[in-house]
Amino acid sequence: MPPYTIEIETTAYCSCGYCCNWEWGVRLPGHYYLGLSPSWRPLQLRQRKSQGLTEKRLPLFAKYWTTRNLAGFPYYGLTSNGSVPAQARPPLLSKLSLNQYQKIPGRLLMFPWRLLPRHGSIAADTDFYPFGTKMFVPGYGWGEVEDRGGAIKGKTRIDLYHHSHQQALQWGRRKLPVLVILPGQHPIDRLSIPGPLKSVLHGLNWCRGLLL
Repeated sequence: MPPYTIEIETTAYCSCGYCCNWEWGVRLPGHYYLGLSPSWRPLQLRQRKSQGLTEKRLPLFAKYWTTRNLAGFPYYGLTSNGSVPAQARPPLLSKLSLNQYQKIPGRLLMFPWRLLPRHGSIAADTDFYPFGTKMFVPGYGWGEVEDRGGAIKGKTRIDLYHHSHQQALQWGRRKLPVLVILPGQHPIDRLSIPGPLKSVLHGLNWCRGLLL
């Protein structure tokens, strides 16, 4: 299937306890942990589950899911495919970076490693968008499907990862025309060039019209 554009409802999320519905837990003897959550009951005794892991691999301090169907399972802040979630970061001289000009001084002076572009992490229904699907979201940049969520169903809903809860709130929920490229369908993926250079090309907004 060639790349196509579809209107998708995009929702922001981050790795905070509110967005991902987890709480810090202190491991206790037996099959229990002490849950620490910002609620009217900040300390709660909960039953924990190893999810097939041995007790030696479970750390003393861990994050634990508290959703109804995953209560007590450890959560380590990784995506469903085991990668570390990231927010999209376009190349410094791309159109999207120029639109976010207020971030350029910090990238140049305080955080020089942020000059390197990278794709963002997208959570989607993998029945429609398998892991590795690339998407260009206006205002966010290039992202890749690396995660899935129980509440994300259908082809018209995705979640976009943000670094902080404040940035997630600023994005909120938006319906946008999203460019969808299934694994192996992007012309850049078929080029015999180093991976970092591919990431740069994926981040350049003007490459969409030139390469598709």
